[in-house]
Amino acid sequence: MTEIYGITGMPLAGKTTVARMMKKKGFEVLDMGDVVRKERDKRDIPAADTGEFVNNQREEKGMDAIAQLSVPYLEQKAESGKVIITGMRGWNEKERFEEELGEQIEIIAVWTSREERRKRREKRQRKEDVEGDGFHERDLREIENGVGKLMALSDHLIKNDELTMEELREKVDEIKD
Repeated sequence: MTEIYGITGMPLAGKTTVARMMKKKGFEVLDMGDVVRKERDKRDIPAADTGEFVNNQREEKGMDAIAQLSVPYLEQKAESGKVIITGMRGWNEKERFEEELGEQIEIIAVWTSREERRKRREKRQRKEDVEGDGFHERDLREIENGVGKLMALSDHLIKNDELTMEELREKVDEIKD
């Protein structure tokens, strides 16, 4: 049996940071955002068009389209017995992964205020942050894609607003204990 957690949350909530902490506990990490970037780059689509790429995939293949792209990567990582999936956006993605792997996935929702996420965006300066959709537009797209439902139905919630790294680590440890 594979131990699988899916991490969800709005952009810049701290999903990747939580995943890094879980990685230190022996989990393999599948970052769905990395899958999107790899698949986008394979198709020579500019970073500024990442949101459009994702939306087109979902229009063509359904709301679990990014999960479909991610399944081969997940199957490889699942061989380790412990996996964290970061960047899950919708319930359909959870269902797709569970169906493909035959395993249950517990969802960890990471919540951070809009104000704190804006500050993080200014510091991070990832290519799609600078060239892509505006902050508000990206939030709306994430909500339309189902992140709110997945957060509402999550198994665990981490409020990551103004926490120190040590405080966040303690919250992550509570999930595993």
